[in-house]
Amino acid sequence: MPGEFYFMAIGGLGVSLAGFVGIITALDRREEARSEISMWRVRNIVFAGFTLTMVGFGVVAVYSATGDDVELTIRIASLFLLLVNGIRIATEFRPGPAWPDRTGRVRAIGLEALGMLGLAISAVVADVGLFQLLLIYQLGFPLSIFFFTIRDAAGSSRTT
Repeated sequence: MPGEFYFMAIGGLGVSLAGFVGIITALDRREEARSEISMWRVRNIVFAGFTLTMVGFGVVAVYSATGDDVELTIRIASLFLLLVNGIRIATEFRPGPAWPDRTGRVRAIGLEALGMLGLAISAVVADVGLFQLLLIYQLGFPLSIFFFTIRDAAGSSRTT
């Protein structure tokens, strides 16, 4: 598979994100760490991280299963991510305690929709380079949540 090591690296990053957020959550004893927002963050970082792991490692396996057909492999992986992201938007982006700010929720849905458009295009053109760029885009979602989790955990532990 062209870029095999790239896909394996993306898979490793997904596992790392999920593991780091698990450690942070386990060590964070603050009451706010058990809020709806915090639990949403943990759930989505882990879900997105493991999804990227499945895609990163899965691309290599699917490539072998398709008889080394690069285009079919990219189409399958793009459609898989498209489906998973659609399910995540339908279940995790509903109004509720995890989304106290409507503007933030709408912005997040817009960014996810942009990524889904890219995945739909990738399923049609089946280009490895485009799919690799879209995987970097997909990393943006869990990385941004991870940043806010770290910021909130570090910010409340400061003494003034």
